[in-house]
Amino acid sequence: MIRTNSNIVPGLKKCNKCIHCSVRMIAFCGVMEHQELNKLEVLSRDKFLEKNEHAFFQGDKVTNYYNIRKGSLKIYKLSKDGRKQIIGFLFPGDFMGMSHEDSFSYSAESLEKTMLCKFNKVALESFFIKFPEVENKILNLVNYELSAAQDQIFLLGKCSAKERLLQFFHNISKQREKLGWVENPIHLPMPRSDIANFLGLTIETISRSLSELKSNNIIKMVGTNDIFLNVKEDFVY
Repeated sequence: MIRTNSNIVPGLKKCNKCIHCSVRMIAFCGVMEHQELNKLEVLSRDKFLEKNEHAFFQGDKVTNYYNIRKGSLKIYKLSKDGRKQIIGFLFPGDFMGMSHEDSFSYSAESLEKTMLCKFNKVALESFFIKFPEVENKILNLVNYELSAAQDQIFLLGKCSAKERLLQFFHNISKQREKLGWVENPIHLPMPRSDIANFLGLTIETISRSLSELKSNNIIKMVGTNDIFLNVKEDFVY
């Protein structure tokens, strides 16, 4: 005999993935009630990336939006002569893909094994009409990214190499704390060359700054990619 659950409404997909998502409350979908999440889950598809795999490239037509569930990515722009500039690092809960044009203005490459929620652009924008609070949440996230970009401009223009690097570590620590993870020590999924590119420094300067921070007992290396912050207060802004 086949048993059925009388509490399940025929034709309605049972919502599990979104409700139990570990980053839901800090992502754009955190403003939704449980009964509303089912409508969003129907629109989402899982996308898995291996390390160094691209979610999309600069210039690709925007057909999908993405929310990061696990892992991390770097986003970068290429100049016409092929020079790369890393413009940010994205972590679980971050939303990406929105553009004022029909094509992506940057590329997104995974730093490690990464899981994304993928949403069809047209379908999600139609969803915004029914749930404007979700669109408002995304706009708030975009405004936060704009503020972070302004802070980055200040950082590059006014701060020493050592200050840039330490503030970078603090920003990752705050991101981990927002996720409910241990914020100290921090894990760096990106290579030093990516950190140097992002901060407008050379790899040699990064290595020298790390040595200075360690000798001044401001940080302590824990293995190769983990750093313990002995001084946790921001001092740049």
